[in-house]
Amino acid sequence: MFGIGFEHLVLILIVVLLLVGPDKLPDVARALGRGYAEFKRTMDELRETMDQDQTVRGLKEEFRSAQREVNLRKHLTQNIIMDEGTAIKTMVYEEPKKAFEASSVEQSHQAAIDPPETSPGEETVSSASPETSGTGQAEAEKT
Repeated sequence: MFGIGFEHLVLILIVVLLLVGPDKLPDVARALGRGYAEFKRTMDELRETMDQDQTVRGLKEEFRSAQREVNLRKHLTQNIIMDEGTAIKTMVYEEPKKAFEASSVEQSHQAAIDPPETSPGEETVSSASPETSGTGQAEAEKT
């Protein structure tokens, strides 16, 4: 204990006995015992508090880890939903639109390659709206 041997301990007790006296020695011993017990109790409480702090820190870290995992899964789920939504939009809206545009482009190319046959005196109305085509026909009939 603290590098103090039995001889040193006896020497300390003799000095205390001479300084305090034999009448007050039991009171001093009780006070030292109470002080040591209080010191020991305080150290035990400190250890318990440190253990609780470590436990709380561990629980906080586990909570943060679980929270990170939940947030990661939430973001992954949102990304998957957005990707699926984009794929569905492509399938439902954009692919038919592209097919329609491709067929209309093909038809316009076909029309440019094969013009409609007309007799030499006839006029053809190629891109007239319904209102103008009616007036164009009326003018054609007048001539």
